[in-house]
Amino acid sequence: MKKVIYTALLMTGLSIGTFAKTVNDEGKEAKNNAPAKVKYSSELADAENVVWSSSPRFKKATFVKDGVQTTAFYNRLNEYVATTQLVEITTLSPAAIKALIKNYPGYQMGEIIKYTGTDEAYFVNLRNDKENFLVKISSDSTIGYFKDLK
Repeated sequence: MKKVIYTALLMTGLSIGTFAKTVNDEGKEAKNNAPAKVKYSSELADAENVVWSSSPRFKKATFVKDGVQTTAFYNRLNEYVATTQLVEITTLSPAAIKALIKNYPGYQMGEIIKYTGTDEAYFVNLRNDKENFLVKISSDSTIGYFKDLK
């Protein structure tokens, strides 16, 4: 029984420790530590400077594509979940901008993150002297509180 467990652990360790080699634009060999099943997903096609990391819930690939820094998230089964990227306020609909100004007067607007997954939404950081939080803007321009930031 111990041999079976040790063999399983060894195989897991070997599969996790395997790195694929790629060549960057300068012709130098670069290491790509992408999980094999997500390495060629459409989100990563033509991506540059791909950097992988993971958390208990997700695997994350941060990369540049078409000059825009993007992050793609995958679940533990290497299935695509969503992408995020920073955007300018002009990306929001006029109705969403008007609603933000009306509902949150006196708040400064920070980063705006575009989330593209099963649906598309925007997350806007709003803050003043006392509060710092995110609101979610749905595709129909409705705005709702999302979470406090520290």
